[in-house]
Amino acid sequence: MKTMSFVLRSIAALLVAAAGTSAAQAATCGISGSATAAPALYDPFNPAGLAQTTVQLNLTRINGSGGQKTDIVSFYLKSTNSAADGTSIIPISVTGDVNTSGTGLEIFYDFAAAPPTVAPTSVNPTAANRFLKIEFTGNNAASDTAVVNFNIALPANLDLNASTNLPFDAIFACSTTGGGGPTQQTGQITNAVQFPVTVLSALQASYAGTALDFGEVGDKTTAQVLGSPATYTTPNTNRVSVRSSGPYSVTLSSQNGYRLTYPGGNLGTANQVLNYKLLFLGQTRSNASPTFASVTCQRAGVPASEADLLPVVATLLEGGFGKLVSPDYADALTVTIAPLLSGAASQQNCPAL
Repeated sequence: MKTMSFVLRSIAALLVAAAGTSAAQAATCGISGSATAAPALYDPFNPAGLAQTTVQLNLTRINGSGGQKTDIVSFYLKSTNSAADGTSIIPISVTGDVNTSGTGLEIFYDFAAAPPTVAPTSVNPTAANRFLKIEFTGNNAASDTAVVNFNIALPANLDLNASTNLPFDAIFACSTTGGGGPTQQTGQITNAVQFPVTVLSALQASYAGTALDFGEVGDKTTAQVLGSPATYTTPNTNRVSVRSSGPYSVTLSSQNGYRLTYPGGNLGTANQVLNYKLLFLGQTRSNASPTFASVTCQRAGVPASEADLLPVVATLLEGGFGKLVSPDYADALTVTIAPLLSGAASQQNCPAL
């Protein structure tokens, strides 16, 4: 009577998450960009990442009041943190009532990378100073938009939040005409350019630990076991490890209703079972209280260093003295983990439970 086996099963299905994005900040000149095309799909756990994909965006100039219009805007793209480092965004062509320079250059910069020089707007992009420069030559509403084709590629394992599009900040320099005379501005517009790339709500889960083993208890009475609970409790270093780009749900069940028995044993016969209890995600389950309430967990993170580690701790409630002799009493536990939509309700910090 010594080994309690632990069976871990996980569901690693992919779900498209529904998440909103922030609007561009107010500015009297600059650009914003969005697309209505069907999105490309990015699974952070796919070792191939997202291969180069061509995305068409409508870049719309931001105009001030009183007839003020953006005539030149120079910009490059960044994320608000290092999660998107390694992304590649290259404008390959621009159409519309515009003149452009900087096509063919990589205009995405890693979060900590040295930025290019974009101001004043007389500065032109080069291979050593990469950005996209657009000169709007029209002076009417029909000239407010330029259509830009971008090549975008994402490496594997980016720690991106599950979302239905992929926004980037635009750091810009711009100039205006009309509305009181020419002006020069610089600034940063949060989530100014949004690419139709769906970051899937995906996960990877595994059991990190050893069998939940109580050791040899055939000669131990129930009084002895209950009198030394620490001796018959498994260490909290046995854990379920979860990595995820979005929130996820966790459920738990026991094949034998939190009772150990030997192969072919009768769960209805007292001398053929050993009762135990299990602590997992703040819930203690036993044969007297076997129903585990599903838990919704917050996003874990994609890198292995950010994985949620969820301890699984079992405590024996009976001794083996007087039980039918068998070399192995066991139970099988099933943990089911599934990705959820980003807006899932009642998300908890599961490692803290």
